[in-house]
Amino acid sequence: MFRLAAIAAVAIAAAGCFQSTTLIRVNADGSGTIEQTTIVTTAALRQLRQFAAAADDKGKSTDFFSATHAQRIAEAFGSGVTVASSTRIKTAEGEGSKTVFAFSDINELQLKREGTDTEALGMAEVPQVRFALTNEPNGHSLLRITIPPARMPPSRAATAPAGSGGRPQSRIPPEQLAMVKQIFAGMRVAIAIEPGGHLVRTNCPFVDGSQVTLVDVAFDQLLANDAAFSRLQTARSIEDVRAAMTEVPGLKVNLDPEITIEFTSAR
Repeated sequence: MFRLAAIAAVAIAAAGCFQSTTLIRVNADGSGTIEQTTIVTTAALRQLRQFAAAADDKGKSTDFFSATHAQRIAEAFGSGVTVASSTRIKTAEGEGSKTVFAFSDINELQLKREGTDTEALGMAEVPQVRFALTNEPNGHSLLRITIPPARMPPSRAATAPAGSGGRPQSRIPPEQLAMVKQIFAGMRVAIAIEPGGHLVRTNCPFVDGSQVTLVDVAFDQLLANDAAFSRLQTARSIEDVRAAMTEVPGLKVNLDPEITIEFTSAR
């Protein structure tokens, strides 16, 4: 299974783009759902299946949107997570699925980084996210989302060519940078939390109605901004990363070690 996951990550990166959005809805009692929508381009899917078939001893192709695959994802999310529904999606750009997982206790939920090489973009690696829900004396529910300190990529000295105004340049050679832009073209990864009730307050700056966004990265937008991308490549601290991200409108990445979401139960 882990070998297949690694192959999937390589194949998608080699063949094209994917889009993945995850919405976690949580109730005051800790139960909830995970709605995950994934679209993989036709070219990426074709090569992904070729890699999977080559890895299989019998040369069988893998159906990445099957009920069996959805069940494997549910198991990866942690104990008590089940598949509530799974619907295939087919568009002009590619194929995918919209799967709803149900969980009984968000405290047992596991959310890990999958398949996106953020280090290649000069961004910090995203470690496992942990959830803790408690009932407060005032009757409110408080969800704490803990993100361990991110591991920054090794710092490499950047040069500023004459006429650049002293602005650091990307440490990736131009030919490799062109390849990176091609690999991540059209890619988008988004994760949001929606409490089942009234949102009272949160320390996360990315709020839309009752939805709190942990991350929303449209890679085309990021890679199109050469100045911000160069700053990410030469970042030596989380504060450097935070400053670079402010230059990209629409980019949402919460870098705080803990996000709190206080809400009241639905009536």
